[in-house]
Amino acid sequence: MRYRPFGKEGMAISAITLRLADHPRMGGKDWRNLIFTALEAGINSFEVHGSSNALLEGVGESLTTIERRLLFVGWRLRSGGELLSAQAAHDMVDLAVERCGLSYVNLVTVDDPGSAFPPSALAALLGLRQSGLIQSLGLASRGDSQERHLATGVFDALAAPFNLSSGWVDRHRVRNAFGRDVAVIGEDFWPQSIRDREARPIFKKPSLWRRRTDPLANLGGYDFLDSTPGWTGQELCLGYALTEPSLATVQVITHKRDKLEALARVTERDLPTGCAAQIEMARFSAEQADGAKRRA
Repeated sequence: MRYRPFGKEGMAISAITLRLADHPRMGGKDWRNLIFTALEAGINSFEVHGSSNALLEGVGESLTTIERRLLFVGWRLRSGGELLSAQAAHDMVDLAVERCGLSYVNLVTVDDPGSAFPPSALAALLGLRQSGLIQSLGLASRGDSQERHLATGVFDALAAPFNLSSGWVDRHRVRNAFGRDVAVIGEDFWPQSIRDREARPIFKKPSLWRRRTDPLANLGGYDFLDSTPGWTGQELCLGYALTEPSLATVQVITHKRDKLEALARVTERDLPTGCAAQIEMARFSAEQADGAKRRA
């Protein structure tokens, strides 16, 4: 496992973070075993996305066996479609401290509230940070309001999508946040659009109505994700995200221990020779295809 500094404090956290979200088929023992597998692979960064009894039991029974200062434990605070409340912030801390036995939470990440952050909720979070129960505040954003919220100086971290199909706007947001000394957590490294793709070139072979000299005729899509020896498509996508220096860590989601071990090993591997060029060609092809659709 490789480690990177997280934000201004510079705590060394693992290059990948394991997201722990409620799952109906996971019991407390399952969560405990998954977290121990992560720890054995060198992962010291986790983010809790749920509140089920099984998940909280597994988190408490596993993470409390490790010296607290060696772990980076985050919590995602969701509003459930409603305005975030001060009570929700306090309830979240109660789950982490009382139910799971954690003395504090390294990072609490809130979903982007849009144009305005509820004053009472923000005051509660700032109070919890001042008390030491929360060390840092993060913002999960995919919208235009990101810049406005980061400019306030309240947030220490940003959780944002970054993957090999990310466009200029997403890349600019990530790098701009990094330029503000905000730690960036990469999400969605294995996007649904790529998982659901058909294994075929974006551009079809030239027909009688298309010039065979067309420079785009032989450019493919993401077919190489299925045909690179020794790599799965998911591993290649993770390997690509790990090459972005603006990211403090990349979040992974899996409930399978063997898959988690395989993803952890990616941090020690270099992308295959020529893979970077294939990715850029695929990105260029996708952009050209999107442009053609808009002009049609």
